[in-house]
Amino acid sequence: MNISNSYNENENNSLFNREIDKSFKQDKNNLKIREDNKTRIDLIDYNLRNQLKYNFFIQHKESTNKRNLGLDFGRILAIFFIINHHIIFHGGPLFKTKVLSLENNILIFLNTIFCSGVNIFGMISGFVGFHSHKFSNLFYLTFETFFYNFGIALFLKKINVGKVNDLIAFIFPLFISDYWYFNAYFTMYFFLPLINKGIKSMEKKEMGIFNLSLFLLFSCFGQIKHYSKRFNKDFFFFVNGFTYMWLIILYFYGSYFGRFEKEFIYKSKYLFYFINYLILIFFACLRSLIIIYKIVNHLNGNKMTVEYTSPSLVIISICFINILSHLEIKNTFLTKNVTFFSPLTYGIYLIHNHKLVRNYIIKNNYLWLIKKNNNSFLLIIKEIFESFKIFFFCSIIDYIRLLLFKLFKIKQICNILEHLQKKILNNIIFFFENYY
Repeated sequence: MNISNSYNENENNSLFNREIDKSFKQDKNNLKIREDNKTRIDLIDYNLRNQLKYNFFIQHKESTNKRNLGLDFGRILAIFFIINHHIIFHGGPLFKTKVLSLENNILIFLNTIFCSGVNIFGMISGFVGFHSHKFSNLFYLTFETFFYNFGIALFLKKINVGKVNDLIAFIFPLFISDYWYFNAYFTMYFFLPLINKGIKSMEKKEMGIFNLSLFLLFSCFGQIKHYSKRFNKDFFFFVNGFTYMWLIILYFYGSYFGRFEKEFIYKSKYLFYFINYLILIFFACLRSLIIIYKIVNHLNGNKMTVEYTSPSLVIISICFINILSHLEIKNTFLTKNVTFFSPLTYGIYLIHNHKLVRNYIIKNNYLWLIKKNNNSFLLIIKEIFESFKIFFFCSIIDYIRLLLFKLFKIKQICNILEHLQKKILNNIIFFFENYY
């Protein structure tokens, strides 16, 4: 009885051990299969990651190669136009030359073209900006604006140039400054997520009709105030374009040409350029003649000298955008210079158009350009030369600022601020969605 039980127990133990061994072997095989699968998955994941990195590199390289250098050159041209306009307008020559004199007519014509610089800037923003929207870019522009608004005021106070009574006020560029473009752009930026969605959802014909409607209403119909004694008020409150609403309209214009860029087909590149140049010059002459006529007849033509909403200025700006967006820059020297100066254009604007710089350094300080002994040709040469001096001097300053911003990692700080902003707004939305 005991032996039998012992035998049975041993047999049971052997059977149990065999089952354990079998189970362990099966588990080991399963484990090996899982390890093999894991290795295979890791290998697939590794290859996938490498493929994604390669694709990203290729896309980044293609986007870099496809960067529209013509538009980068357009930013440089736009700021150059703005500097020239400020010299002619704020510097004094435009209003100190004799009416109907050759010098006065030339200055009115040049100023008409130079005033398109602001519209070109706004359209370029729409041309390239409707693809994405990052608040880090707005934070960066705010840092840059504060840097110059306060920094220039502090510097001029130290060297006793102009009267800087309230230095603290220059800490707040959004509230106390003459940087109307920054104030308008800052306001517009909060509407861009919705605007960009609308732009991407519209068809070419639909968007073309929409932009044409904006042009007829806010530019053409808005001109009534210049030709009617009864309706002579700014009934759209556009303040001649010094407002965020005008920048939004320019953004729509630019985004139309940016989104459907590949659909604008022309047979001859040179014929395309020639037609746009012809239209540009025609409307510049037409507007100049209207201004001269109104000044001669004492119809307050000076009000039209700076009017960004003008139909002729809009058409001139569109012609420039058409030319610049199709401009091919293949020369290595030009490419390097365009890519170097293009990021500095906003800084150049901030420096030379600072409230104190304009009032104490530029305002009425270029009357020497219109001395009696000078002819019209020398007037143009000297005026353009002065604008080049301002452009390069401000470029040097802004390049130093750019290096300082890189040193203090301002771009990274702006990215962190954008992340915090999104996190805070998401938490606020989450709170209201769950408790209200």
